[in-house]
Amino acid sequence: MESELPHQEQLAAQAEDGRPITQSEASAIAHAESDMTRRGPIRGGPAATAQSLHDRQQNFLEVAGKVARKKAEEVTREDARRVQHFEARALGHAPGKDSLSAEVQSIADHNVQAHEHSGEREQH
Repeated sequence: MESELPHQEQLAAQAEDGRPITQSEASAIAHAESDMTRRGPIRGGPAATAQSLHDRQQNFLEVAGKVARKKAEEVTREDARRVQHFEARALGHAPGKDSLSAEVQSIADHNVQAHEHSGEREQH
């Protein structure tokens, strides 16, 4: 039955690819581990890995969703930092240049520049 359990590396690769690990998948893995051991999921095993990755993905979606509901001109560098942090945790590595966090950072940088330029115009 152990061959039915995904390896932790497979789960990590799935997360790195941005493919969600659902709560149903994590629960099914935990159930299979419990059946295999007859004592419950394996500490630090595939079920624990799946649940952890699922939770990280959900945390990223929650943070990104909060920022996405803001008006673009209200997005701050702190918002960008938080999105980048949670996206990196969900992926297991730093997000790339085409990532959501890179887009949020671009919006935040634009807002800072727009604010700085509006201050210069007011002074002249």
